[in-house]
Amino acid sequence: MEFGDNRAPLQFMLVELPSERDRKQATQGTCMGISRLVAMEIFTNPADLDITIGQAREGDKFAIGIFRGPGHRGKPLLTSQPFAVTAEEAVESIRELLEGIRQVMTKEFEDDASVFSRYLNPDHRTVDESKVLSAELIARIVEKLKQDRSASTYAMLAQTG
Repeated sequence: MEFGDNRAPLQFMLVELPSERDRKQATQGTCMGISRLVAMEIFTNPADLDITIGQAREGDKFAIGIFRGPGHRGKPLLTSQPFAVTAEEAVESIRELLEGIRQVMTKEFEDDASVFSRYLNPDHRTVDESKVLSAELIARIVEKLKQDRSASTYAMLAQTG
């Protein structure tokens, strides 16, 4: 997941396939694109996210959504068409997506030539894990999604305050 010099949108391997076996064998598929700006917004607002997994009717495929929290009136950041056969597959897709955002944006913040780094990290400091989407928070989000199919980071972080 590289940005490259042309600053193209991030691409994550979230493919719609009929089975997990096929997914593991896939080398290409329908990818969900996410812009650098959306990735940055998710990465830098860890305490104001709503993440959901849903299906229209019992037996339908699952879709995912990432929204800003009440501070931004639930602004949609990323939504998908139904693609996951199981809720577990949708949870794993969200985990992969958030981990990809975390890895790419961490590199971006450490890159002195990056526009994001020059604006948000002008002193070139190490990324403060408490102010960005961290591996620990991703793990908590995943556990909450497994339980409830929804995770609100603003509620999660308010409880540990």
